[in-house]
Order: sequence, then C-alpha cells, then structure tokens
Amino acid sequence: MKSDKNYVSVGSWMLLMLIAALPVIGWIMIIIWAIKGENETRKNYFRAILAWAAVGMAAVSLYIALMGIPQIQKKVQGWTHKVR
Repeated sequence: MKSDKNYVSVGSWMLLMLIAALPVIGWIMIIIWAIKGENETRKNYFRAILAWAAVGMAAVSLYIALMGIPQIQKKVQGWTHKVR
C-alpha cells in the first residue's frame, strides 16, 4: 500500500462505487462522504458526483420548463410528427 494518506486502492474504489450505486442509501452515502469524508481524493470525487447530478437536474428542469411553453411544444411536435 502507498504511504500517501490520500491513496485509494482499486478494491476500495470498487466497494465505494458499489455502495454509491444503491438506490437510496447510495445518495445518502455520497452526500455524507462529500461533506465529512476524511480522504480528500474520495471527498472530491463524491463532490464531483453531486455537481454532475446538479447539472443533470438543471438540464432536466430546463427541458421540462421549455416543453411547457405551448409554442415551443407545437414546434417540436411539428419536427417529430407529420402535420396533416
């Protein structure tokens, strides 16, 4: 094992990713590790996961907001369906 205190082994990464993949417990653990993690490498990794989740939620929210506007919705439907 490396002497660096921020070193994370492959097996440790695999275990962390397995836990993070669990539906509800995973998100709770990601938040906990991002805030209270002792290892800076893991802490930054889980902060990056939360940042990407925020970007994804913002993109989905923008999509939903734009699709709610009737003019845009009608235009998109015109692209995907033949107008008769």
